[in-house]
Parts: sequence; C-alpha cells; structure tokens
Amino acid sequence: MSTLIHKRIEDNLKEILPLAQKADEILVDLKLENKGRFSAIFPKHSLFKVQATLFLPYLEEASSDLKSLPEPQDPAFEILLTDLLKKIELLHQLLGSFHEIQDDQ
Repeated sequence: MSTLIHKRIEDNLKEILPLAQKADEILVDLKLENKGRFSAIFPKHSLFKVQATLFLPYLEEASSDLKSLPEPQDPAFEILLTDLLKKIELLHQLLGSFHEIQDDQ
C-alpha cells in the first residue's frame, strides 16, 4: 500500500484516539450513575462490524482495517479504502458532536 496513504490514515486515527479515550471515560462515568443506557455507539447495520458501548473498539476496528488493506493494485483496495475512510469520518463526526454536547453542559 502507498506509504503516504497509510501514514495519513494512521495520523488521522492517532488524532481521534484521545477524543475516543475521553469520551469512553465520560461514558463509563455515566454508566456508573445509571445514565446513558444504550446497546451500541453505532447501529447494528452500520459499516462497523463491532457492536460496543464505548468508542475504542470502533477505533480498534478501523486500525485493524488499515493494517489489512491490500496493495493499491488489488481490485478490492478502492472499496476497502472507501469503507475505512467512511468509518473514520463517522467516528470524527460522532466524537465531535459528543464532545460539543459535553462542553455545553
């Protein structure tokens, strides 16, 4: 795979990591207070295979997807890359909204 593509996606995932960790801390605290009752961050039929009540498992899935991307000449590369980028975009959007709401409280 192109080193530049890999590096840019890896940097993006590293950028999301502290946001996901902070969000997970908040979610754990809410659960301890019997708040925030839900079964998963993303719906069952989203791009993500994992179903979790914390963000880090979704970030781990995206990281795993990055590691398993085939070389760019592989016919599946473009589809898998597009799915990965959509997952990262979803994480960015939801984490951004989550922290924006938390900052307003």
